[in-house]
Amino acid sequence: MSHHQPQPRSGDPLLGAARIVLLLFSIAIIFGMVMIGIGIGVLLSIGRGEVLSRIAAVDAPAIAYWGVIGAFALLIGLLYLGLRFVRELDGIVGSVSEGEPFRAENADRLSRMGWIAIFAELVALPLAALTAWSAPYLEKAGKHVDVDFGLNGESLLMILILFILARVFREGARMKADLEGTV
Repeated sequence: MSHHQPQPRSGDPLLGAARIVLLLFSIAIIFGMVMIGIGIGVLLSIGRGEVLSRIAAVDAPAIAYWGVIGAFALLIGLLYLGLRFVRELDGIVGSVSEGEPFRAENADRLSRMGWIAIFAELVALPLAALTAWSAPYLEKAGKHVDVDFGLNGESLLMILILFILARVFREGARMKADLEGTV
């Protein structure tokens, strides 16, 4: 019974570049999360008075302070989801580098990436609502704000593609297992 050994693709420059880019994205996302977390800490302590005075200066209600904190917390949530997405993608790239892309775990990764994309869209909705609510006050403060509400076609298409690819990879893994069982 001969068993086909996968050929590692470690010399593939595209896969190597992808791993580096994904690592850099991960580092940037973690850095962003830490910086926003520090910002929340500052807003809750030494920066509270200044933020409240700026809010009052544009005639925004005092609750806007908690809106700022909430927006930052939602941004951390979005970044965390982005980090999870990048790590899942890195797992797929790693398996391709090893010459074994059609694994059930890659189907699971693609499925998780689809769910992560859905959750990111759901987290973005209250963030967009907060931005829309605060836009007139930010305009008074001289800050231009673009508010983009709701799901866009590209996001829906990406989510659909991820779930379809998950099924393709699951079927590929099943066919590979069947083939190895018959050889």
